[in-house]
Amino acid sequence: MRLTEAELAAWGRRIGREVRPPVFIGLRGPLGAGKSVLARAVAEGAGVCDYLPSPTFNLLFRYEIGGYESGGRGAVIHADLYRLRSPKELDGIGWNDVVGDEEAIVLVEWPERAGAHLPGERWEVHLRYAQGGADLREAEIKSFGDPPPLPGFPARAR
Repeated sequence: MRLTEAELAAWGRRIGREVRPPVFIGLRGPLGAGKSVLARAVAEGAGVCDYLPSPTFNLLFRYEIGGYESGGRGAVIHADLYRLRSPKELDGIGWNDVVGDEEAIVLVEWPERAGAHLPGERWEVHLRYAQGGADLREAEIKSFGDPPPLPGFPARAR
């Protein structure tokens, strides 16, 4: 699927509004491909009013959802595993609590750095630069296990 950055952000806001936690979404792709754009849009759609800085240096941020549509419940957890040298470092950020949070939308950039510690039920969105324009991205969406449906895609996209 080919998307402009604006379309990617609009899809992210829709995910944030409509997806039902718990959901884990891994965001793969090269630097600058739109992983943080998508994460910010999901959080905005979920009702997070704060700006989401890149968690590259802090590794993980948790935002309580306080918007009207959410009823003030749940959270968006945004992690960036780019700086991890080994999956063993996941303990230092409370990884088990992150993937076990039943009321959270969990967005993880560079999920491949978690190795075998990824949850069995998850979505992965792989973003790449697309031919034909600097603003175009290709998105490949895969499900693992039986995650809740993502808006705009069937529950079993592979």
